[in-house]
Amino acid sequence: MAAPPRIALTVVGGFLGAGKSSLLNRILARSQRRAAVLVNDFGPVNIDAALVASRDGDTISLANGCVCCSIGGGLDDALARVMARDPAPEWIVIEASGVSDPARIAQVGMADPMLELESVLVVVDASRIREQAADPLLADTVGRQLDAAGVLLLGKADLAGPQETAAARAWLARRAADVPILSADADLAALLAVPAAEPAAGQAGARAGRERGHGHAQHEHAADHPFESWFWPAGGPLDADRLTSALKQLPRSVVRAKGWLTTDRHGQVLVQYAGGRVRYARVAPGAAVPAGLVLIGARGLDRGAVEGCLGRAAGASECPGLVLDRSPGAA
Repeated sequence: MAAPPRIALTVVGGFLGAGKSSLLNRILARSQRRAAVLVNDFGPVNIDAALVASRDGDTISLANGCVCCSIGGGLDDALARVMARDPAPEWIVIEASGVSDPARIAQVGMADPMLELESVLVVVDASRIREQAADPLLADTVGRQLDAAGVLLLGKADLAGPQETAAARAWLARRAADVPILSADADLAALLAVPAAEPAAGQAGARAGRERGHGHAQHEHAADHPFESWFWPAGGPLDADRLTSALKQLPRSVVRAKGWLTTDRHGQVLVQYAGGRVRYARVAPGAAVPAGLVLIGARGLDRGAVEGCLGRAAGASECPGLVLDRSPGAA
């Protein structure tokens, strides 16, 4: 009996806030193949409710045959769940965390006989990539991500503007001379039509990992990157203006914050902070989501100072924090 066809695997990497979630959402909505997208969490991947056919724990099934699965319980567990589905997916897309090396995830495609590594797509923020690559705190992580890329996708071009986007493209062309560079909003077919050439540096590293006997990429060791994360539980409702101000004044060592908060002006919102930019997205009323922020920053930073910045009463000179709105009419 002939062996079943191998399942195509794509790894999507890129630093925190680069635009990976936007790409994953497009894949879920428009894929012409039966795709299983494995994400770190559902929140930023704003799946259109009209596409959702059913939800079962960590898995969302869509009407177009695609599924979205959380990696929360571990990559191996998530892969086992989607590969056991009937019918099996034709394409698996794995989101690498924003501070991880996509080459480690690519080891999956090199080691699992049921998977065929198709591509490693790395999304970069056109408005910040050169700054990030020159930042001593971020340079090693960003460099590993660029080295892993089989295709580089320029995101956030709307924020960067034409000149900065062109400068970022030229810099990337020098930094990764043999890697195709495309716009992150290019047609999906165009993104995936790039021929699979010899493995890029990161993919070669993944192949070497297989030859050394490593299996699934479940071991992103703590020492592999200089970041740590923690959860800040929020009270509420919070003053929206003070929230925005506090987030924008977080120390540079805090590179990402995201989570669900309730504000006096917007009600329940998904809050995302990266690169000094703050974005709010409304959440359906009554949605059961944990109130608070997941913060990612440099190892050893003063968490108390960061949380003090977020929770400090009005009037603090160095970091105007948040104020709990206790008025009767607060929403």
